[in-house]
Amino acid sequence: MALPGKQHGVALLVLALVLIVGFGAFVYARLGKWREATTTSRNVNAAVLAQAKAALIGYVVKEVLDLTGDVPGQFPCPESPSDAGTTNEGRAGSTCSPTFPTNKNIGRLPWRTLGVDKLVDASAEPLWYAVSPNWVLAGASPLINIGTPGQFTFDGTSDVVAVIFAPGAALLVNPAANQVAAGCAARAQSRNDRSHVPTGANPDYRDYLECQNAASPIGVAFGTAIVDNATNPVINDQAVYITAKEILTAMQGPLAERMQRTVAPLLSEFGDKWIAGSKFLPYAVNFSPPEAGLATNNHCGSGGQNEGLLPIADNTGSCDTTWSTASVSGNGITSLGCTTPAAPNPVVCSFRYYTLTLLGLLSFSGASSVTAVVQATAPHAAASFRQPLALGDFSASGGSPTFGNLTYSPKTTGNTDMSVQATVTASGLCQDSLLGGLVCGLLGPLLATPHTINVQFPQLATASLAGSKLTIAAKNGHAGPFGLLSPVAGDPHYWFITNEWYRYTYYAVAPVASAAQSGGNITVSGFPVANGSTNDKRFVLAVMGPAVTGQVRSSTATLNQYVEGQNATTVPPGTPPRTFAYQVYAVSGNDRIATCPFTDGATPCD
Repeated sequence: MALPGKQHGVALLVLALVLIVGFGAFVYARLGKWREATTTSRNVNAAVLAQAKAALIGYVVKEVLDLTGDVPGQFPCPESPSDAGTTNEGRAGSTCSPTFPTNKNIGRLPWRTLGVDKLVDASAEPLWYAVSPNWVLAGASPLINIGTPGQFTFDGTSDVVAVIFAPGAALLVNPAANQVAAGCAARAQSRNDRSHVPTGANPDYRDYLECQNAASPIGVAFGTAIVDNATNPVINDQAVYITAKEILTAMQGPLAERMQRTVAPLLSEFGDKWIAGSKFLPYAVNFSPPEAGLATNNHCGSGGQNEGLLPIADNTGSCDTTWSTASVSGNGITSLGCTTPAAPNPVVCSFRYYTLTLLGLLSFSGASSVTAVVQATAPHAAASFRQPLALGDFSASGGSPTFGNLTYSPKTTGNTDMSVQATVTASGLCQDSLLGGLVCGLLGPLLATPHTINVQFPQLATASLAGSKLTIAAKNGHAGPFGLLSPVAGDPHYWFITNEWYRYTYYAVAPVASAAQSGGNITVSGFPVANGSTNDKRFVLAVMGPAVTGQVRSSTATLNQYVEGQNATTVPPGTPPRTFAYQVYAVSGNDRIATCPFTDGATPCD
């Protein structure tokens, strides 16, 4: 028979065990619900962050084809803090910088500018956004091209352009020493700003973001991985980021389309300037990797070089096209020579012509006109974008000759020869061919009276174009003329020159459109049938994308580290023109092509 005391003790033990098991089950259930709630919150945040990232990339890509913008790829600034909680909330600030007192490069996501609903996280807080200062308007316009890096890092990932945050609920941040070392600062987050309280002040990013995301002054390192955050929560931000490679890859197609609309038509118009009835475009610059930093004024083409970079050098230094070897000759004239001073001074060629005296007319037949032929050579003019002279650019003193038969002969050496005729019309003019072997200049004053004429013409300027092959939309409200190498803000191709996309654009001119004027056109495989033929291309512009798998770019890298597939396969000079791929499929590639002829019913690029 058991003792009552022992029975009582066993009962207590059983009761205690039941309570422990029950409490454990209760705690487990509660923890399960907490984990479930946390997982649900993170899933909600992940979905809304993905939506925001897609909207931001979509906005930037869409803006590439806004021809009024001069910086394709520029990101919007965050919402101006002064707009938070007002009817203007959700608009991007006009400018932003980490050093600005109000419009900083960290702020709330400009949802209205992006064209989406006001996106909020699982805590019903609007999303926040940080953008690399070199990808936004911060007083001066940024320079954006394939070589523009993102200045941010995110948990060790570099080349980050933008970070979008789900800020979560307010925290009392009390970091331990190791968390302070990781970039966390103590702060009791307060959300009594105007986005929550109508009478509040501007929102402060430090009341929404934590640790390195809330660095003051604003830094470039962001992330959500903080040591011991599970045991001492100091950050609850959830985030996604956009790298430079992501946005630049997304921009490739629209960028080539913009080049087709705004750059290719100008090159096509230039092609009609030099040789009547034929297309002529200059030779290319030997390819130089963008990382080599080839100076703009060293972008001078080389004779016979059909492929490389665009020859956008100005008329200076190694690409000086100052007229040389000028001369004057003709039937019945005496050449007094030419002066060919350095630019910008004009060339002056002088000659004498003769009128027969009464005595001379008794001895010889007079002519009604004499013609002097002025010739000169412009070095590099077949390997650079220069403006040919028109007849109106020639003038004379000492007489009034008529200028005509102005012709140009681009040479495969890269130079261009010029010839123009200056014709004097009068009665009793002396011509050598009418003197039976004599020369007018030797007749003497009794038989012929000399007259001196000085012909003057300017040095070549860089190309100026009317924009005759641009659409009205592409002209962007500018009437022209357009300086091909020196556009002003808002000009159709200003974006291309000022953002130095010429460093990342591979240029090829067909042999038949070069100084050689023979050898066939370029083929572009995969060229859309709706836009014309594949095998009649006079030039190709291949815009390079970010490096693909296997490419290593450096100051000494070769062409195949920048373009892919057929586009990286060059051919020796003198061989049949090579083929480009409109889009590269055989290997991983992201090149995009602009070319002429191109037909779309709006852009007369021939």
